[in-house]
Amino acid sequence: MSVSPFKAAAFLKCPQCGKGNLFSTANPYNIKKFTDMPDHCPECGLSFMPEPGFYYGAMYVSYALTIALSVFNFFWVYMLWGFVVVPYLIINSVLLILLLPIFFRYGRSYYLALVYKIEKTANRRKKF
Repeated sequence: MSVSPFKAAAFLKCPQCGKGNLFSTANPYNIKKFTDMPDHCPECGLSFMPEPGFYYGAMYVSYALTIALSVFNFFWVYMLWGFVVVPYLIINSVLLILLLPIFFRYGRSYYLALVYKIEKTANRRKKF
């Protein structure tokens, strides 16, 4: 099955097969287990932890999501009330705290998909 790694990442699935779940639990708000990932894809066997410290790069993806949400929040708060700092800070802080588990998961998912896509392209070029 040919599946786009980024489409699979949008559904928190394995970037190689698009079937295996990246996380052990579907609920990101299960605080004790929202970070738990299997070591390998249960469907195709792709390693979800290629090396120690692999997911440090996912922080940049999560950071980009956080910045995008903060900019979006700034514009809609500005359109509603004008330039007021306190409502923006309150709304943005609450939303960022509530969305932390989701941003965490999507940061890891998209980072794994990006690295998988780069390695797949590099391996394809080596063959020629």
